[in-house]
Amino acid sequence: MEKKEKKQAIDIYKILTVVFAAVLIAVLIVLGRNWFVQHQAEKEYEKLSSQVNELQGQMNDNAILTNGETGSDAAEKLTEGMESQNSESTLQGATIPKKNLDWNKLHHVNGDIYAWIYIPGTEVDYPLLQHPTDDSYYLNYNLNGTRGYPGCIYTERANSKDFTDFDTVVYGHNMRNSSMFASLHNYEDSAFFANYPYVYIYTEENKVLVYEIYAAYQSDNAHILHTNDFSTTEGKLVYLEKIVKNTNNSQKVKIPVELSVESHLLTLSTCVKGKSHKRFLVQAVLLNEDEL
Repeated sequence: MEKKEKKQAIDIYKILTVVFAAVLIAVLIVLGRNWFVQHQAEKEYEKLSSQVNELQGQMNDNAILTNGETGSDAAEKLTEGMESQNSESTLQGATIPKKNLDWNKLHHVNGDIYAWIYIPGTEVDYPLLQHPTDDSYYLNYNLNGTRGYPGCIYTERANSKDFTDFDTVVYGHNMRNSSMFASLHNYEDSAFFANYPYVYIYTEENKVLVYEIYAAYQSDNAHILHTNDFSTTEGKLVYLEKIVKNTNNSQKVKIPVELSVESHLLTLSTCVKGKSHKRFLVQAVLLNEDEL
């Protein structure tokens, strides 16, 4: 009887060992697959960024010139003869960085790419996408269609793709390796906020939209486009007042800033580590309205 009980105990131990080993192998396979998917997606972004930025040459990555200068002689020579989107120009003291955007190639990578977003001083230098039917698709899927992180930088169908809306809301993950929209959190630092005030959006129509950042703060996770009424002047005013209220206790706000119901705003939204009910928002206003 005693031997039988020992044998049964040994058998149970063997079964548990096998089950544990199987679970461990399954976990390792999942982790390995997730790492591979993320690694491949990040390599694709790096390749795209390299192609898009190959014309920048010796230009300093921080292309903002507060004194209104147009940049170095080397940069001017490098851009000589290029199309307007790929050349260097200035707007209200901001030097517009050039990008080598081949839209045919970008569409070959993913047909949902419709713009490019760049913020000097951050890791944000990515294609901008919008899925035609599923607003959350690029929260969970990469450029190549694989499911997993880091996802894509994207807008939802509630926003048009020509940036003429009162507020265009752009989403991206807060990745641990500082990719995607993680570096937006740099704007929590007052010095960084002051030194890197511009966001550039490059469109298929060879336009560069220049936005000036006026606020960066934590907000609740309410859906901006679904919980605000931008169809009326009153709704827009309520929204602007809400922004002022949210930034009253924050040093990360530029005062005075010219905002009105006629403005074209840009809101960049990402998560806050350890606070699932919060979002970190970086908000900007379009400077070159004539582009629209």
